[in-house]
Amino acid sequence: MTYDSDYESEEAPEIDLEMLREDLIGELQAINQYQDHIDTIGDEEAMEVLEHIRDDEKEHLAELTKLIQKLDATQAEKFKKEGL
Repeated sequence: MTYDSDYESEEAPEIDLEMLREDLIGELQAINQYQDHIDTIGDEEAMEVLEHIRDDEKEHLAELTKLIQKLDATQAEKFKKEGL
């Protein structure tokens, strides 16, 4: 997806927001999957690698959340209301 600077009021078409929300779901699923593997793996080196990857997924989650907030005024308002 490319960001089109011609969006009025920084509002993205709903299809863009839908794709970003699906990406957000994917990041959450990846975090849970890596955590499950971390919890069951016995090898210390493998655990450290998976923890690093899991933490990268958490960063992606934050980046996507920030982008959605920027492109969806209603979502931004809800975050603000909750102090996020």
